[in-house]
Amino acid sequence: MVWVLDASVALKLVLEEPESELADRLYRSGPELVVPDFWLNEACNVIWLQAHRGLWSPEHARQGFAFIRDYLPQKRTSGMDLHGPALEIGLSINHSPYDCLYAAFALGIGAERLVLSDKPFERALRQSGHAGLARLPITLGEWAAGSHH
Repeated sequence: MVWVLDASVALKLVLEEPESELADRLYRSGPELVVPDFWLNEACNVIWLQAHRGLWSPEHARQGFAFIRDYLPQKRTSGMDLHGPALEIGLSINHSPYDCLYAAFALGIGAERLVLSDKPFERALRQSGHAGLARLPITLGEWAAGSHH
């Protein structure tokens, strides 16, 4: 059972945000978690912003980045055709193909779930009318409540 973390959830492992504790619990005791390798682009930028805004020291930023790079299993996406499917998903659910790359990735690797904390994206996937997409999203709150079966 493989679950994909979207960047908004994976970053909760190093940022102090609502549901960061749940993300940590999922990381420590949940199913097998993976992130697509392209997620580091977004993660690196968000971590840099923490230092740029004076919220983190440069050393804290380096440590946070090292943690997510080294401890979150990343799956290489080179050779996977994700952009075409992401565009099709985006067009069908009226949502950004950038976010839909995570759904295309999850479908592409046969993941059971896509863990999200992006309400509009979650809602769009659930209401897609496409069984494969509608079954993907799960929130940290749903996971914690045990509604992931």
